[in-house]
Amino acid sequence: MTSKPRRYKKMTDITNTKINAKRDSLSTDYRELKTEAMMLQKKGLPFMLTSVVIWTAITIVRTLPVDIMTKNLYTFWCTSFLMPGAVIFSLITGAKLFAKRQNPFNKLGMLNTLNQMLYLLIVMWSFSQKPDAMLMLFAMVFGAHLLPFSWLYESKTYLVTSIVTTLGAMIISIFAPEIYVGLFMIVCQIIMSALLMIECRKLDRAQKVKDEL
Repeated sequence: MTSKPRRYKKMTDITNTKINAKRDSLSTDYRELKTEAMMLQKKGLPFMLTSVVIWTAITIVRTLPVDIMTKNLYTFWCTSFLMPGAVIFSLITGAKLFAKRQNPFNKLGMLNTLNQMLYLLIVMWSFSQKPDAMLMLFAMVFGAHLLPFSWLYESKTYLVTSIVTTLGAMIISIFAPEIYVGLFMIVCQIIMSALLMIECRKLDRAQKVKDEL
């Protein structure tokens, strides 16, 4: 009578051991894939460096002696430098944005970047319907789209910057001229880029130590 419970307990222990082993293996693979994506893409640093250039150009545009519709049009043109700028800065930083690897986290990073294009439909609406608010909405959309990267790159920099820029752009637009929105975004992106550089260096050092073990 006691043999069956013992045999059942033994089979259960073996099953649990296999489940735990498989779970640990999946956890290790997940961790390695995510780390690889962070290192290859340098936590999106090339895009953030490009955003400094773009927001600088936008701020200059907002000072031009032209009507608001023309300023808004030029502002849209400034965003065309995003991909070329990201490629240039990827060469400088050593990032591999378009590495052909079967890593779903690489694809997720690019998907999160392109997701901003859908939000820009709101900005396009304001171009004709509420032109005075376009820069504020543009800044808020840019800030909000950074939030998913805080999970992807395990970065508090993305989390804090996303919240600060989104709320900050709105508050500044209410109480100050729009030029200050541009200056605010430039400062935020410079600080963010510097912090991401530090995070990338820490990640590289940690990975180097791990490889040496």
